[in-house]
This record gives sequence, structure tokens and C-alpha cells, in this order.
Amino acid sequence: ALVLAGLVQASLAYDEVHSDEYLKLSAEEKSEKIFRNCLENTSPANWFSTFKMLGLFWESMCPTLTTRGDEMPGSRNKYIHTVGAVAQVQWEDLGSHSYTGLFKGAGHGIVRLSLAKEPYTDDLTTVPGMGLKFLRDGMDSANLVAMYSLAGQESWNFFRNDFSNHIGPGSASNLPIKIKFANYVMHIQQVGLSDWSTHDQTGTPVVSPVFPYRLRFHPTGDIMFSDTYTRPYTEDLVTIQKGSTLYEIYALDKPVEMGGKENHIANLVTVSKMVTSRWGDKHLFFRHQDMAEDLKIRPEWKEFTPKFGFDHETDC
Repeated sequence: ALVLAGLVQASLAYDEVHSDEYLKLSAEEKSEKIFRNCLENTSPANWFSTFKMLGLFWESMCPTLTTRGDEMPGSRNKYIHTVGAVAQVQWEDLGSHSYTGLFKGAGHGIVRLSLAKEPYTDDLTTVPGMGLKFLRDGMDSANLVAMYSLAGQESWNFFRNDFSNHIGPGSASNLPIKIKFANYVMHIQQVGLSDWSTHDQTGTPVVSPVFPYRLRFHPTGDIMFSDTYTRPYTEDLVTIQKGSTLYEIYALDKPVEMGGKENHIANLVTVSKMVTSRWGDKHLFFRHQDMAEDLKIRPEWKEFTPKFGFDHETDC
């Protein structure tokens, strides 16, 4: 029995993916470590009870903005987007744009598709979203999160609507979590993109970084599921095969109020099968870049970028 227990423990010996030694690795090596962790146990995590969800309102949001590496810090829980599915992806650049760094294309990315809260089978409302990271040689990854709306959609089809790093305002039921986030950042509905433009996949710095104001992830229509409940959504997601185009990626160069133009700049394509993952649900981390960092570089965008609450610096 002791030998069997030892074998089980050994089989779940996850690689750490946050140390200075790890960050020095190549993008390919880091992507393989992350996905190997994801494949160790392909059973999804369990949703938190309503009581345990209250922990969200007690923990600091600063680690979400500042943690280095690609795994959740310490014993931190993933209260939102608790259960999902993971795949390795590449960013297929289409050219015809001036954006720099990873926007020029990258081959070693990790995507996680999930629902923000537990769905109910007798209700059409689901709240889908995406975490996306691309690894870079010898340095930290670039990350973003994207959703359709904080209020969700009236469909079980994960690919029913576009996602964006500028998320819709949601509804009154989202007010408590908005207030929570607003204690740390002003622009609670957006995450920044400037970090994606500063270095390419090899870690080579860009002399004059250029980044878009907003990204929109548009489903191609090739991957579609039922609008009504037929099975757990993760069972839909794991049918997605290697070589699938998840989204067409459109970039808006500046706010529409300033005459911004949107251009189809890339496609997000899987380079592995999509899998459920206990480690992915509990430990895979996607840092949120504060939108204020983008606005510090492009202050002319600020007046057209929604904010929540009063003006203040990021409290981290």
C-alpha cells in the first residue's frame, strides 16, 4: 500500500512554473512544462460552495496584477472561472498592421476557456470567458483575459458571442465584485495590452512598441454547440481538436471616438487537443495587466475609457 501511495504521489509531481530558474527557460520549454502539468490529471476541479465563495471578498486583488510566473501564488483559490479546459495555441499573424512584439506572431501559447460562475442546467445563462498567455524566452509571459459580458449570455454555446479584453458593464448583480475590484484599479472592465508589444517570443526587446487599444476575439462559426443544455460545457470543449481556429483576432487601434479602425490581424489556433485539467483549474495563472499602464503610455485614450469609482492610482 505504501508503494502504491508513493507511485500515486510521484505521478502528481507537478513542475513549478514561477521561479527565476523557470522564467529563464525558452518559451517552448515553459509551454511544455505548463501543459505537462495540465495533463497529469484531466479531471476537472469542483465548484466552490456559496459559503466558500465569500473568500473572494476577503483576499487582496494585488497578486492578480503583480504575480510573476504562470501559477497561482501560494494557497490562493480560483473563485472565479473555477472550472475550464486548456489547450496549447499559436498566434498566427496575418500582417498588414504596425503592432509589435507578440502581435507579430507567436507559437507557444496557453489558452483556458471557462465559465465565470457555476451554471445551472435548467437556466440558459452562462458566463464564458478566456485566459490567454504567450510564453517568451528568458522572461515572464504576456497575459490577458477576455469575456463577452459580466452578465453572461442566454446560451450554453461557448462560442455564441465575441470576447474582448474590454468587457461589457454587466448588471446590478455584479455590483459587489465591481466594488471589490475598484478598490485596486479604476478600469475594472479592461485589461491592458502594452506588455504584449514590448518583446517578441525570443525575448528580444522592441525599440518602439506599438499596441492596440482593444482586441476582439471573433468565433469563426466552425465550432458551435447547442444553445440549450445537453451535457456539461467542458464535455463540449474537449471535443476541440488540434489545428482548430478558435477565434479570429481583430485589433482596434484607438478608441472609436477618436476615429479608431479595426483590423483582422491574427487567428488563434490550437496546436494541441483541448483537455480538462485539475492543475489548470486550481493552479494555472493568468496575470491581469492594469489598463492604467496602457493609458499612461497613451493618455489621449483615457477620456474614452470607462472607469468605475473615483480616480486613484493602482493600490498594489
